[in-house]
Amino acid sequence: MKTGNKKSKGINTIDGDRFKEMLETGLSRLGQQKSLVDSLNVFPVPDGDTGTNMYLTMQEAVEETKNSRSDRIDDICESMSRGALMGARGNSGVILSQLLRGFAQAVEGNKLMNAEDLAEALKNASKIAYKGVLKPVEGTILTVSRKAADGAIKGLKKSDDTKVVLEETIEAANIALNKTPEQLPVLKEAEVVDAGGQGYIFILEGMLQALKGEVVYSQSSEKAVAQQARAHSQKEEDIKYTFCTQLLIHLDKEDGQKEIDRIRKELNNYGDSLMVVGSDEVIKIHIHTNHPGVILEYGLKIGIIDDIKIDNMKSQHREMIDKNKPELRVVNEDHSINASNSFDAEVKKSNKKNDKPKNRGIITVAAGEGIKNILTELGADEVIFGGQSMNPSTNDFVQAIENLNAKEIIIFPNNKNVVSAARQAAELEEEKIVKVIPTRSFAEAIAAMMHYNEHEDLEVMVEAMDEEREFVRTAQITIAVKDSRVQGLDIKEGDVIGLIDGNIKVKGNDYERVVVKLFEDSLEDEELITIYYGEEVDEDDAVKLRKKLLNRFDDIDEIEIYAGEQPLYPYIISLE
Repeated sequence: MKTGNKKSKGINTIDGDRFKEMLETGLSRLGQQKSLVDSLNVFPVPDGDTGTNMYLTMQEAVEETKNSRSDRIDDICESMSRGALMGARGNSGVILSQLLRGFAQAVEGNKLMNAEDLAEALKNASKIAYKGVLKPVEGTILTVSRKAADGAIKGLKKSDDTKVVLEETIEAANIALNKTPEQLPVLKEAEVVDAGGQGYIFILEGMLQALKGEVVYSQSSEKAVAQQARAHSQKEEDIKYTFCTQLLIHLDKEDGQKEIDRIRKELNNYGDSLMVVGSDEVIKIHIHTNHPGVILEYGLKIGIIDDIKIDNMKSQHREMIDKNKPELRVVNEDHSINASNSFDAEVKKSNKKNDKPKNRGIITVAAGEGIKNILTELGADEVIFGGQSMNPSTNDFVQAIENLNAKEIIIFPNNKNVVSAARQAAELEEEKIVKVIPTRSFAEAIAAMMHYNEHEDLEVMVEAMDEEREFVRTAQITIAVKDSRVQGLDIKEGDVIGLIDGNIKVKGNDYERVVVKLFEDSLEDEELITIYYGEEVDEDDAVKLRKKLLNRFDDIDEIEIYAGEQPLYPYIISLE
């Protein structure tokens, strides 16, 4: 690339240690501002917010670079990319992981990174991110990343100083960010800029801050919070393997990939949640086991071990979780309440290794013990805890795929913000056939799972399931988490809002009235209506709502009620 006459003073090259500092400070900068990024989300619903998802994704990228003992830029970027790939959460996290992947690809073979390398890496980051999105939309983080790369090329023409390149990058990115409301009407209506683009700029700003010598190390409990939230998906008696065991193995020879494959096979029977990742020089092992000493001895036979961490999950669980198990009850047509023996059974298939081989299996996502039990009763082999406000990572799906001893696997993400992580995990799987049906709610998954057939051709069955979910509409009742103007409605924090398939339709002051108003505005020729009431609603209120709907709407012949125990959404209603 011809860059013309340029000033040469400044930081002309970036070594591995400095780049690690840049990533760490980028993470810290995003962490300081993630609440602001979250607040830019257009919809005022409790969600897997953009800032939080980007932060958790970036955190995994930085953590992985800490495990790299190499001082080469390419090795560190490879670690960064791998960590982001496995830790990606939500659509914004997946796009960020693709940006980091493109950056890493551009510096392959580089021990150091100069200004030209930096500009080319930012350009390739945007290119790969665009390719990773099925239907790219302008006015998003994609646009900001592309314009940022243009700014980097402009900076390169001015100077060989990497600081200048990054300064021009950020300036161009900010200009692009401020134009996003003109590109997306929904942003203009809400009077906000794109949240993902803003999050990306915060990362770049942190990197520049470190490049100038202002290194800030991130101190956050976000990972611990995420782990605690996921812990709610199982009971202590479900914890078959007590010790969460992690370690690094430093190899004497550069043959890491063969070792990774061998370790996976040999440790497969020593526990569950096995994860083996690494490079030619170092391998990281994560496993839930009852014999951590055996795992450590195994590691010693292969190489030098360090960064050992062993946690007693039962002790942690007792400290974090209320062990009172909710009961799933079904409301009959005569309004009587019966405990469901089948749905009330404890779910022990999730979060443990399914050793019995089978031809076909199902992985799904749910938040709420009742919903989880229903999905399991319908045939789900693995239920990943998550959904709104806690989007599962790519690695959560990867581990579930590994845990499920099946040749063919179907995944129901049950949230539009989780689909991309599920698809990314499916692309990583090489041995099993994995299909993702892009369900937006568990109600769609339930309808689709009614067509499950162990012996039908996989492609035919997946197509039938995908078609069936299109006949389901999902109504959701929740509380607005911020002031916003969306789809012509002026919404205040604390308002009760009603949504149909993710689109806000009505607002009000109480759950029952909002449901009735939502039905008045949106009810079509549905033959079956199912109400799942959440953890904050008692069954008497659910029965009362059912009675009011039957009395108010003559066209409704049947309404079923289940205790879903889902958080954040007092009522989720399936309309078929």
